[in-house]
Amino acid sequence: MRVSEIVTVAFVALLAASAALAAEALPRLVGQDYGKARAALLRQEWRPVALPDADQCMAGDKRCAGRPEMYVCAGTGLGQCVFVWRRKAAVIDVMTEGEERPVVRYVRPRKD
Repeated sequence: MRVSEIVTVAFVALLAASAALAAEALPRLVGQDYGKARAALLRQEWRPVALPDADQCMAGDKRCAGRPEMYVCAGTGLGQCVFVWRRKAAVIDVMTEGEERPVVRYVRPRKD
């Protein structure tokens, strides 16, 4: 296979992956209370993802209790957490801030 053919195949594969993500528009959740954002994700057929390398939710931490999609929650500072969701081939991170009332700060495609 020539170099130009390899580049073409790689480019087509990249376009296919980009198209799959583009087909799944990112949900608009920034600024919402995470409880409400979570309910909206479930209604839109997003499903929680429990990753094997996720942190454990600390006892009494309301931000992540009963939320298998929690990947990591900071114990200090802004009280940030990252939650992971999947719909079809798309996987997203939802980052929140706040300990008493977590609010969504960003939604982005998950990078492996």
